[in-house]
Amino acid sequence: MLRFRLEQVHVPSLGRYLLPLPKMALPSLELLVAHLQHRGYKVIPRGEKRLAEKGQQRIMIDALLGLASSSTDMLDAIGPAVPALIASRGEAGKDRVASHYLSVQRSKGFVQVQFLPRVESARTWSCLRRDGLTGLTPDEAAAVGWTLSGDASPDTVDCVTESPRDGSLPFQLGRRIYYRSKLPKAEFMESLRVMGSVPQPPVSYLPREPVLKFSRLRSPPLPSALLGEWCLL
Repeated sequence: MLRFRLEQVHVPSLGRYLLPLPKMALPSLELLVAHLQHRGYKVIPRGEKRLAEKGQQRIMIDALLGLASSSTDMLDAIGPAVPALIASRGEAGKDRVASHYLSVQRSKGFVQVQFLPRVESARTWSCLRRDGLTGLTPDEAAAVGWTLSGDASPDTVDCVTESPRDGSLPFQLGRRIYYRSKLPKAEFMESLRVMGSVPQPPVSYLPREPVLKFSRLRSPPLPSALLGEWCLL
């Protein structure tokens, strides 16, 4: 059974549609390119990205990140290709899966982990919060949970919540009030809002700069099986 759910988000504050895709290696990317060309799109290489153009529509595809973006709806153009992408998944690069979800910097006495979400990046984070939206995908939430499950992970997580907690600091984005808060890691994971889910209070989000510090990091690699069909590398 496929566990991939195609979930496009329109971000009014950004004026863009954002469509999370499975993270792709080159063979899967070329399959998507062929699909778009068959539908009449001109596809132009932009380094590791691809720009697909047809009429007034322009779609930018970042294969390694796993994201398509456009000023117009992309579901009709890209949606039909996703089952074939998932069916084409291979085993190449499985040992490097973690590098597409988090960046690790080691220093004396601690390890700093920065998560690398597709949509919930610094560029779009404020726009999503301003519009009351989330862009965190299930595999990204699973990667955060896996990292926090290590024995050396912090007991509390710096995050953003929709309701105040003891010691929270409020801030406003548009007409919405949020709070910089600290939550126990189990409570944070239970309340972390993910795309496709119906938010039930309390709700939490990764902060704008999603960085955590550990005394040491889990040594086993991030298991690709944990990520479902969201990772084709």
